[in-house]
Amino acid sequence: MIKTCRTKHHVFAGVLVVVLTSLATSAYAQSYDNPGLGQQPVSAHPQDYKPLGIRAGTFMLHPGVELAAEWTDNVFYSYDNEQSDFIYHLRPYITAQSTWSRHSLTVRLAADFAFHNDYSFRDYQDYFLNIAGRMDVKTRSSFNYNLDFMRLHEDLNNRAAQQGIDPTFYNMFDAGLGFDHQFNRLGVAVRYAYVNLDFDDNIDFDGDIIDNQERNRHDNIFDVRLGYQLKTEMQVFIGANWRQVKYQEKFDSNGLERSSDGYSLRGGVSMAITEVLNGDLYVTYHDMSYDDPGLPNVNGWALGAGLTWLPTQLTTVRGSITSDVQQTTSEFASGYLGTLYALRVDHELLRDLQLSAKMSYRDGDYTLVDNAPSGARQYDRVWSAGIGANYFINRSMYLSLSYDYSTLTSNLPNDDYTVNTVWLVLGLEK
Repeated sequence: MIKTCRTKHHVFAGVLVVVLTSLATSAYAQSYDNPGLGQQPVSAHPQDYKPLGIRAGTFMLHPGVELAAEWTDNVFYSYDNEQSDFIYHLRPYITAQSTWSRHSLTVRLAADFAFHNDYSFRDYQDYFLNIAGRMDVKTRSSFNYNLDFMRLHEDLNNRAAQQGIDPTFYNMFDAGLGFDHQFNRLGVAVRYAYVNLDFDDNIDFDGDIIDNQERNRHDNIFDVRLGYQLKTEMQVFIGANWRQVKYQEKFDSNGLERSSDGYSLRGGVSMAITEVLNGDLYVTYHDMSYDDPGLPNVNGWALGAGLTWLPTQLTTVRGSITSDVQQTTSEFASGYLGTLYALRVDHELLRDLQLSAKMSYRDGDYTLVDNAPSGARQYDRVWSAGIGANYFINRSMYLSLSYDYSTLTSNLPNDDYTVNTVWLVLGLEK
């Protein structure tokens, strides 16, 4: 195995994670995966400050809660007449992690209750149930699985669908099953994932009903990856996935059949470039075709990467490039090819004080229908950056302070926005 054996299936898993999380739109990333901290997750506590947990048979339980205060200078993500607000968050959670010598199982329950000081109609409650595990078959074979249910919301920064005066709520259910096997130098990984999205209706700022039932859909995703070990520090791989998107309603409100199917191909190399730099570099080609003959295919090439650099024992630099085909409700577009470039730096200034900085750029290019008007959305460009600090008081308590900046540019007039956000978080965990 190469020195970066932990990246053996990095691309395979990474592609699936990107696809699944992108299906849930940006709300998932905001309210769960990136809990508004801009710094390291709880699992990255220094060894001296790791919560001890509660033993329950062959499981370790980690209950906790985050109390957060968020200030934003543009709560409606608007071009002008920006309105600021304070948002207070209550985030309870509990994680159960198995301690078995073989196999593994992790169960997590979490919630995010958000209360706006001035604009209470933007309040939301997000809920998460995540189950993930691994079954070891033989020394070189294992099954992995996940089962998730989430009640989420969309924020007004999502321009791919019409938003209402209240947050748009939706349910996301996904389940996956995968198998990994190593044949000497050849590694094989296959996976199937099912995702179901169910959106609630909403009311726009003019009082009209937004019918979101046309957005309800389920996805079937099949993925395979082959990797061949050239030498100890290098592995080449190829991969492919097939994705079927099936909408609950055959036609949307514009009379379009948005159900689709397509594929992605990728190939690249995993390697330890130096003793302190390792990761994956690959290229990807996407192609998605739609049932409606008036909707052109969304396709294109993209670079992919997942790199980790350790310039010192106290500093970690991570960079990534990911891409996928996204859905839209625009009558003038089939969908869009989105590419995300991300860079993050974490540094342990003191044993109990960690600093971080991050930057990302998201590029969304819409595939327009024939004779689309000049006023149709053609692209979105989102720049984001942030800095943060974690101060660990003891094993059970930490403080976080962070600042985030985000700006959107598009071809539409009065559609751009700039948002500045400050977070203060107190975390408690057993």
